[in-house]
Amino acid sequence: MVTIILVIYKSDKQKLSKFLKKIGNKFNIIIIDNSYNYDFSDIKISNKVKIIRSKNIGNGAGINLGLSKCNTRFAIYSDIDVDFKKDVINSLIKSAKKIKNFSVLIPNHGNIKSKKSFIKKFTGEASMMLLNKQMIKKIGLFDEKFFLYFEELDLFYRSKKHNLDVYFLTKIKIKHNRASSIKSFDTKNLRQWHYMWSMFYFYKKNFSYLYGLKKIFLYLLKDILRLLISFLLFNIKDFKKRFYRIFGTICSLLGVGSFLRP
Repeated sequence: MVTIILVIYKSDKQKLSKFLKKIGNKFNIIIIDNSYNYDFSDIKISNKVKIIRSKNIGNGAGINLGLSKCNTRFAIYSDIDVDFKKDVINSLIKSAKKIKNFSVLIPNHGNIKSKKSFIKKFTGEASMMLLNKQMIKKIGLFDEKFFLYFEELDLFYRSKKHNLDVYFLTKIKIKHNRASSIKSFDTKNLRQWHYMWSMFYFYKKNFSYLYGLKKIFLYLLKDILRLLISFLLFNIKDFKKRFYRIFGTICSLLGVGSFLRP
């Protein structure tokens, strides 16, 4: 019925172990190891876990690779820094059986309060999602030009364009500890680069260049001002952050592909 897909890159072992323990032996799990040589030796791996080694191809491409090896009708992708109760997986599966003609089901990761049990045509972020393989294959899976960030928003927007519904399930709750396993300062700066690159690329791809420019203009202006202030105040940490954000924005504006890698 469902396969769990995880994409990791030098991820925190405690978080991965905790996640796998919660899933247990009930479901098949595919782990895409984008770090290629991740050491699983001290992590308890069940016989239902399949590990696929890969170069660092990015999150969306990693999910696509997992989907290509998945033999079930549905797949659940999740970040490993998601906290959830054991009944969440079963609740998502029950919802998938009830709801017809959907592309993605998303649990409530932002504590959005609503009297409705679901919000239809959702276009926001998602750290865990149940994917209807047959439906998302119709729209080309995840765009692998996104290395990090906005890949799910792009999928949701394309679903909407093709009249495939993305449901946000308000009663099924999880907690996303954003990037909590990232300890490297340099990795955080790389994420800043990719966030800005992906933001403009998303708007340019799905709307227009001018629309994208309008959406990122204030971000760019703020980053330039903060760069100058941090330079004058000798704030090296904030200077580097702003530099990477501006660098990512300019690369995307110039049509340079997403090339920066950890």
